[in-house]
Amino acid sequence: MSDQETEKKNDEGQEGQKEETAGVEIKDVDSLADLSELEKIKLELQKEKEKAAQELAEGEDEDEDLREVDYLQKLITLSVQFDHHCSMWLMPAHIDCGIKFDHQLSEAYASNLNTIQSFLRLLENVDGVTRELVTKDVILKLRSTLSLIYRNLVKPLIREVSLMKKKPKSESLDNFKTNWNERLMELQKACDFEYQVLDCKGFMIKD
Repeated sequence: MSDQETEKKNDEGQEGQKEETAGVEIKDVDSLADLSELEKIKLELQKEKEKAAQELAEGEDEDEDLREVDYLQKLITLSVQFDHHCSMWLMPAHIDCGIKFDHQLSEAYASNLNTIQSFLRLLENVDGVTRELVTKDVILKLRSTLSLIYRNLVKPLIREVSLMKKKPKSESLDNFKTNWNERLMELQKACDFEYQVLDCKGFMIKD
């Protein structure tokens, strides 16, 4: 073999080695690019996951706040309705049945119900923790006031009517009985809501 042929063969061998080396380098670069892209995707997915978790937590807080506001609205409505029933039908029922009605006592209870309404309206604008603590106390006051109304105004009326040989016809008394009992059942549901369980069925008027 001549010197020229030997040189040519050596040159071809070197070029082959260069091409193989270049191929390995290209493959390494591609692998690194793939890994980098994979890490990028993983980071984006993690961010999305954290964002979704945060939105879910915020959504749950909003739902909780809405439930508490709805609950307060229900209690406000109930306190207004009880006040209305006592003034609209309880006093006329006493008059229809010829039984003395204690106006001073009735006004004192109405004042208590109005105070409770005011407290409940204030609670709509305070933070959740304070609202929950104060609501417990307000519900107890509402139930306590209704207990006094039942014991001192409602029960004596029902007892006197039950002793009468000839039962008086009184639309006011019938309306009061119906609405009082319905509202008590609604209050019972409200008192079973999260904060505590209070018995309100004992104040119902039985026929």
